[in-house]
Amino acid sequence: MTLEQFLDRFDGPERSVVIVNRTDPDPVLNMLVDTFGDDAVRVVDGRVTDASGDRRLTDGAGTTGLTARELATTGVVDGEGEPVPALDVDVLRRHDDVPFDGDDPDEIENLVLLMEGDEVVAGSTLGELGDAVLFVNSDLYITGSRSLADVDLPSVISGLDDATFTLRGYPESNRQKLLLITISRFIERAAWTAGDGTLRSSFQRLSRIDDEVGTREVYERVSETGVDTHLYGVPDELPADLDAVIHAGDDPDFTDSWFVVYRPPEGPHPAESDPESDLVRGVEGGVGLLAVETEPRVWRGLWTFDADRVSRVNRYIERNL
Repeated sequence: MTLEQFLDRFDGPERSVVIVNRTDPDPVLNMLVDTFGDDAVRVVDGRVTDASGDRRLTDGAGTTGLTARELATTGVVDGEGEPVPALDVDVLRRHDDVPFDGDDPDEIENLVLLMEGDEVVAGSTLGELGDAVLFVNSDLYITGSRSLADVDLPSVISGLDDATFTLRGYPESNRQKLLLITISRFIERAAWTAGDGTLRSSFQRLSRIDDEVGTREVYERVSETGVDTHLYGVPDELPADLDAVIHAGDDPDFTDSWFVVYRPPEGPHPAESDPESDLVRGVEGGVGLLAVETEPRVWRGLWTFDADRVSRVNRYIERNL
């Protein structure tokens, strides 16, 4: 069995990324499509609409979520003094089961929601999402300009855990691969923060570790904390003077996989931590990313906090690579 066949055993929920109440959403909409792809999530322009007297949040495809009575207010007026429906950011903040990041209620027109079926799963302001993936490029991580301590996941991205995805690399997309890089750095930060446990990471070509200054710095810092660090890839050039175990090979699991898996010392387990801290959840319970290049520059995979999935991926890599 290969990692691609192993990945086929996992499935995940279908989710939608919804832009709410933007007066000119097309540029942001296009950017979200280019970032998240068109497989795991459907990116649509959402509005608060009136349906038989009970306004509901819709995603443009007829899917309903939280009622406007729960999520919206009509205490907003337009330039002509007429009341207009608007989402109330404080309602999201009060829903403990709906993670939300954002500080300024005035940014509500820049809100991006993640929906699963008819439920709002998470919310992020465009600013939070932009700082993480929309308004940056991979050079931020490759050069080390963004340090490990600065890597965090907006709620809309962390809410994509366990959702299977298909993403495209350059030149098909300039942005989608950045999502994999961001999640990878988050997992590396969890290992670095923990300072123990095991981190397993693949690079396709091991020369990338020394070619990318930011990547080299990350793995120097992680290994120096005492994390048992394992690196996998084609041995075109082995990294020098790095306290890590090197696993080299040239079969498809080495050439076509992208994984970053952190296993805490006591093994992956459900972490009952601060619900607002994905980092604590990853440090305490484990977190992993697995993606496979199914055709040139096309990646299929998922990332997860699920203890069983993290255990199974870690065990497969440990036994087969």
